[in-house]
Formats: sequence, C-alpha cells, structure tokens
Amino acid sequence: MKKFENEYYVTGAKVGRPAPKFDMEAVLPEGHGTERFGSIGLDQLLDDGKWVVLYFYPLDFTFVCPTEIQRFNELNEKFEAKGATLIAASTDSVFSHLAWQEVGDLGRLNHAHASDNTHEVAEAYGILDTDKGVAWRGTFIIAPNGVLKAAHVNHGEGGRNVDEVLRSLEVFQNEVAGKLVPCGWKPGNDFIDQDEE
Repeated sequence: MKKFENEYYVTGAKVGRPAPKFDMEAVLPEGHGTERFGSIGLDQLLDDGKWVVLYFYPLDFTFVCPTEIQRFNELNEKFEAKGATLIAASTDSVFSHLAWQEVGDLGRLNHAHASDNTHEVAEAYGILDTDKGVAWRGTFIIAPNGVLKAAHVNHGEGGRNVDEVLRSLEVFQNEVAGKLVPCGWKPGNDFIDQDEE
C-alpha cells in the first residue's frame, strides 16, 4: 500500500464553532485622508447583533483583487440591508490600503478595509501563505452569535463570485431562522416544507 507524506496544519477557524476573534487596524468609510484610520473588531460587531462577512484577498495594487473588492462595494447596501457588515482584509498596511483607494485605481470603499499586517488573523482563519506572507482569497460568514457559518478559500488568481456570497448569507440567515433551504435556492424561492418530509 502506498504511503503519502502529507503536511497537516491546524486552524482555529472551524465551521460550526466560534469564529476566531480579531481586532484590526482599518481604513474606514468616513472622513478624509488619515482621518479614516481606525479599527474594527469582531466582538463589537457581534455585540451590535451584526452578521459579519470577512473577506481576504492577497495584495493591494493587483489585478484580480480590485474586481472582487469593487463588486463587494457595489453590493454593500444589500449586505447592510441584511444586517451584515462587510470587512475587506489583506496583509498590507492601512497606508497601502488608503493609497490604493485614494491614489490608485481601487476607488473609495464604503465598507471597512482592514490590515492584518501581523498575519495573526489570516493564520487563525487558515489562509496564510507563510512563504509569501499573504492571505489567500478567503470568505467567512459569521453569525451574530459568533459561530462561523461558512468558509470558502480560493487558491491562486481565480476570483470569487461576490453575488454568491450575498446569496449564501441569505441562505444561512434563513437556516438560522429555522427554515430548510434547498439546493440552488434563490431569494423569493420556496423553502422545504418540513411537514412533507
């Protein structure tokens, strides 16, 4: 029988368990220039009863990343209407984030743009590429009770489907409300009738 030499690692982020806590420096939506520097933490958002959609991307001033971030930005009002707070994050500094928004081609974000330059959060969520010091494209949906409801990670340059993240948020919100959500469900579709099972 063939034996495999697999490299294993342990991550603190496990679906169905409390999401790893974080507090990160961030470029916030309000203000001008460095007045926009602040912080964003999971505890405060959960205390406010928010759902949290934390999404990591590899690097500022790149090519695929802005297409995703700009789409999240376009849909931010829809996420907010569902009681969710969006947080973009990478291992770049807040100075790099601010420059990319105000001088680069990203444009101003209407949601928090966090810096994990210590790599602690990316490591806790199991998406840190330790060789490169960057995070992969990880998307995490956290319920108001702190439970990690969904985790999705893309390796390489393949971009994620942001509209699917919004749909997934609604799936888990309905699931938490006690509804049975079938495969391929879309907002407006019927749920599974528990009496028919």
